[in-house]
Amino acid sequence: MQAHKLVTRNPRAELYYDLVELLTGVMLVGFLWTHMIFVATILLGIDVFDALSRALDDYYLSYTGIPIIILVFIMHVLTAGRRIPTRYQEQKVIWRHAKMLGGTDTWIWVFQVITGAAIFALASIHMWTVITGWPIRAVTSADRMHAFWWFYLVLLLLGEYHAGFGIYRQFVKWGWFPRKPLGYVTKMITAIILTLGLAALWVMYKLGGAV
Repeated sequence: MQAHKLVTRNPRAELYYDLVELLTGVMLVGFLWTHMIFVATILLGIDVFDALSRALDDYYLSYTGIPIIILVFIMHVLTAGRRIPTRYQEQKVIWRHAKMLGGTDTWIWVFQVITGAAIFALASIHMWTVITGWPIRAVTSADRMHAFWWFYLVLLLLGEYHAGFGIYRQFVKWGWFPRKPLGYVTKMITAIILTLGLAALWVMYKLGGAV
């Protein structure tokens, strides 16, 4: 606790933490959207999905990319979570202030904290099952999604919400784009990615039940 207080009193250290949070957040959002497009290739058929998966393995993109993403994920959790209140009394104060202020951005931050904590647990489980069930193939992925469709549905919804509103908050925070146009763009992209994810999950579910 003392170390945290010392860090928060150092503006330069806070700037570095904010920059790492921004960089890792942007990288994770880019990965998540790219990952969902990859998963959505199942809509084009099993052969397309498996061909892309084998290509990622053959060119060692999977073997180098996954450790990098795990490292970025951990760094983002540490930097983004440093201001999250851990004590019950602090959480009550935050919740009371959020209700009092009533601003949209305030509630976005609150739900970013809640969804972030849930994603940390769910994404860790997902990464473990993927790594231990290597290589990634359509049939094995479909079997997993058929058995645990509810898990992947929750992860998809939370992940896309957290990514879309997270990138919105970061860009607004740094003043790079106007608030309203940025909100429309991030919502549109989130809706597109979410639609692809839901369609891919449905196809995977049906495929898992058929094999």
